[in-house]
This record gives sequence, C-alpha cells and structure tokens, in this order.
Amino acid sequence: AKYFQGKKVNGEFDIRVEQAEFSELNLAAYVTGGCMVDMQVMRNGTKVVRSFKPDFVLIRQHAYSMALGEDFRGLIIGLQYGGIHTVNSLYSIYNFCSKPWVFSQLIKIFNSLGPEKFPLVEQTFFPSHKQMVS
Repeated sequence: AKYFQGKKVNGEFDIRVEQAEFSELNLAAYVTGGCMVDMQVMRNGTKVVRSFKPDFVLIRQHAYSMALGEDFRGLIIGLQYGGIHTVNSLYSIYNFCSKPWVFSQLIKIFNSLGPEKFPLVEQTFFPSHKQMVS
C-alpha cells in the first residue's frame, strides 16, 4: 500500500489498496460486470465487514490446499465471472490449484527443451490411490 499512497490513476482517481487473505473474503459477481467483495477486518478486537468493488487484483496466495477449509477456487471463479482485471491471470491461478496439472505443463516444456535445458524430478502419476498398488 505504501507504494501507491498519494498516487492517482490518470491523474484524477485515487488508488485505494485493500489487503486480505482469501479466508477473510466473500464476494458476489454479476452478469452485468464487476463484483462486490465483503472483507472481514479486525478493528479494536471487533470484526467489521467492509464492502467494496475492486477494479484490479493482485493475488499472492494459493487458491487451493487439501487442508480443511482451504479451498478458495470459488473466489477465483467469482473474480473471473465479474471480469476483474488481475496482475497474474485468473486462468493460471485456477490451473495452479491442481499440482499434477501444473506438472503436466512442465513435462511439455521438458519434452520440447530436453533434460539438459529443463531438468525435472522423475515422478509417476496415478489417477487415484487404487492404481498405485500393482
């Protein structure tokens, strides 16, 4: 936020920076474009909900983890649905939710460049744990 303090877009619109984790957010996205985000923040030990309409988003958190309550793919879909512009594409963030999918993309690079230029750790993929027993 300190880098944008006092800055304006096109010399007339103030830049306001909000920062939160996925677990602190809820949103509603609309066909007509845009979305409203509700953000829970703590103020003097009290939870306060603040709502705003984002114009632009930078995501610095994984959207999916196998840990209980760590699946935020719905928020990524909501941002996409609302047509929100992002630094890192929502397509890439959503695709990164599946580690095997990401590794399959790395395999494509490995096959095109070769092991000398793009080494990969040897791995084997199984669709489920049942196929691992042979």
